[in-house]
Amino acid sequence: MYVITREGMESLRKRLLDPSQAGNCRAELEKLLEIKEVLSWRAEVALCCAAQIMSPGLYGEAQTLRAALDAFDKGSFEEAASLVSEFSQEAERNGSFRIW
Repeated sequence: MYVITREGMESLRKRLLDPSQAGNCRAELEKLLEIKEVLSWRAEVALCCAAQIMSPGLYGEAQTLRAALDAFDKGSFEEAASLVSEFSQEAERNGSFRIW
């Protein structure tokens, strides 16, 4: 099971800034995006009010990850790292991090 944590996002950001490791981060960005898109979709189809309130936050997080993946694909690893940091801040505001 893949769990999104603050520590994991900080690790990903640092690896994106390290030229020797940045190229290996695409699969992780894809997995993060997949998780957020599925959660956003589930929230949209859910009937409860709480899920409908969460949906815009999840959608925004997914959009930020999509932009990070696009930046990665263009070879702009610094921009991707910045967007991962932005995602982390959004997730923090939305209460999306899993705390263990």
